Amino acid sequence: MHQHQRFLSIDLEELAAAFASASSEGRYHLNLETGEVLATTEEILDELNVIYAELYDENGEESMAFIDALKQSNTPEWMHDLLIEAHQIEQDDGLRYLDIPAVEPSDAYRDMEAFIETVEDRRLQAALERAIERNRPFRRFKDALLDYPAERERWFAFSDVRMRARALEWLAEEGITVPDNDHADQHA
Repeated sequence: MHQHQRFLSIDLEELAAAFASASSEGRYHLNLETGEVLATTEEILDELNVIYAELYDENGEESMAFIDALKQSNTPEWMHDLLIEAHQIEQDDGLRYLDIPAVEPSDAYRDMEAFIETVEDRRLQAALERAIERNRPFRRFKDALLDYPAERERWFAFSDVRMRARALEWLAEEGITVPDNDHADQHA
């Protein structure tokens, strides 16, 4: 928990999406200076590790500057800016970038349970209950909703509201206040 309160303009939809995706699609970070949500994909992390391997000699001493190692690597040009950004995040000590946590599977599971309670169609409700009691509950839950487009859209909206609430709770724990106009469009 940070000591002082920080006001930051943040795109809450983007932050909520980062919460939802953090475990499966790489890592996400919040820039504490700009409020920007940044993604570091697995592909970028893999490339970064290749460059780090070039960067240090066998004694662990830094043998060249990161930019030089990047220029000497076989990394595609389009990745360079992303790799420089990922390197800055890796070198940061928490003063400029904050790691965005992934949603715990247990929380995501509870979201599905809570949604099922709101479903009025008894047949769908039963199908969703069966889906989450079996292997791969998240996949089966989404599959069960495929034949119910209106309920599927309602699930996405329901899930978004829950993710936004988690994002706001996390920001509060980190001592970050989002100006009201940043989440005035919230419909919970």
